[in-house]
Amino acid sequence: MSNKIDHIAFIMDGNNRWSKKNDFNKFKGYKAGVKNLLKISDYLFNHNKVNYISAFALSKNNLKRPKSLINVLKNILIEFLDNESKLNSCKKYNIRFIGDRNFLSKEINRKIDYIENLKKNSKKYLIIYLNYSGRQDIIQAAKKFKFSKIKNSSFIKFLSTSNFPDPQILIRTGGFNRISDFLIFQLTFTEFFFTKKLWPDLKIIDVLRILKKYYSIERKFGR
Repeated sequence: MSNKIDHIAFIMDGNNRWSKKNDFNKFKGYKAGVKNLLKISDYLFNHNKVNYISAFALSKNNLKRPKSLINVLKNILIEFLDNESKLNSCKKYNIRFIGDRNFLSKEINRKIDYIENLKKNSKKYLIIYLNYSGRQDIIQAAKKFKFSKIKNSSFIKFLSTSNFPDPQILIRTGGFNRISDFLIFQLTFTEFFFTKKLWPDLKIIDVLRILKKYYSIERKFGR
């Protein structure tokens, strides 16, 4: 079985701890996290045959955090969306958002819609998960599947990720060895790699070392 890498997923953990470690405010810390995601994504899209990158930016459980932190994340998102709008012609990949966006203002949702509707001559996608829950994804898909009138429909078609293939690799930073309600259904045959490095400290060379390890794995898929 080929170890071709088409889709890499990241759980970007450790931005807040990175801020404290470097004596930065939270905004600067999370901004560094966004910068690192774009840096790594640009490299992987341009120098590897990766077509999809999934980034777990905010889980549904994260909304339980202090309102002040959620406001910081919203401001980071606004800055990211504004920058991506300006740099549209420079980007060679599409951006999509998955998750419950009801917690965001109409203004932010309009900005997201604009980014998602930008036409790119590319089959590459950066997929950002906001207020996402793997459990809720399965539950909502099951409800739609149950009441679907489409004959011989596949359950997978009702997941929020139905337009994208499952990841071959999941990389989690921050030192915790868990997936934290990320792509529960979609990670069935995904290889997990955990690192103690905080997300802003993860380097391209670290990702390349992980890819090298992945290529050495004999993937049997139960066979």
